[in-house]
Amino acid sequence: MARSLVPTMPVPAPATAVGVVSAVVLRALATPPEGLKNEAIGGHARTLAHEGGGLYFTRDELELLRPPATVPRGAFSIWTV
Repeated sequence: MARSLVPTMPVPAPATAVGVVSAVVLRALATPPEGLKNEAIGGHARTLAHEGGGLYFTRDELELLRPPATVPRGAFSIWTV
């Protein structure tokens, strides 16, 4: 699933991949099986499940799987006045 969402992921996967995929799986396992999405007790409320349920990656998690941006290298000029 991670490779289909990030086709540019390098081989072998980055060191962050194990932690990212583990977080995704743990989040899915922590989702209540009854399909309960929200819970409120007094003035405190929390969301228990993602709208789609199941496995999903956040934008930040996907960013950790992408290859790092390349730094431009080469000759350059510095103009002085």
